[in-house]
Amino acid sequence: MKLLKSKWFWIIAFGLLFVASIDLWAWGWTEPELFGLPYIIVYTGALELILFVMFLAFSKYYWTEREEGS
Repeated sequence: MKLLKSKWFWIIAFGLLFVASIDLWAWGWTEPELFGLPYIIVYTGALELILFVMFLAFSKYYWTEREEGS
C-alpha cells in the first residue's frame, strides 16, 4: 500500500487516464456499436467509472489528514 501513498503514482495514474481520454486514434468513428450505443459513449462511460474509482482510492489512501508541523 506504500505505492498508493506516493505522489508520483497518482500523477502518472491521472496523467495516463487523461491521455486515454484523448481518443485521436478513433476520431470520427461511429460504426462500431456496443449495447446499441456508439462505442465512444461506452468508452467515455468506462473512463468515467475508472475516474470515479481512482478518486475514491486517491481520497482514501493519499489525501489524508497531515500531522501539524509537516
